[in-house]
Amino acid sequence: CALCCRCAAWVERRAPITMSGGTQADLNRLNLSQRDAKRSLWWIEGNLRLAGHKAVAKTLRRIGGLWWFLGAMMMIPPVSWISAICYRLVAANRHRLTRL
Repeated sequence: CALCCRCAAWVERRAPITMSGGTQADLNRLNLSQRDAKRSLWWIEGNLRLAGHKAVAKTLRRIGGLWWFLGAMMMIPPVSWISAICYRLVAANRHRLTRL
């Protein structure tokens, strides 16, 4: 979706993180179904598989600087609980947020 593409471009400008365009070949290589890919953002590195707000938090930590701090906070309760709810709300409404 447009929001996801804009977020991916934002990340690419800030850190050398390899991302997938969601092609079927990429999904097969990453052992993800199309449903998995449409449901959540994923961070896959070796045996580490994080989805949703945990993947966002890992991405922010990899970017570094103040983003690292925000990503770290997103993994600590109660901020992690709020992050999970916010992620689900944004993911469920991402097609409505394309005008942002």
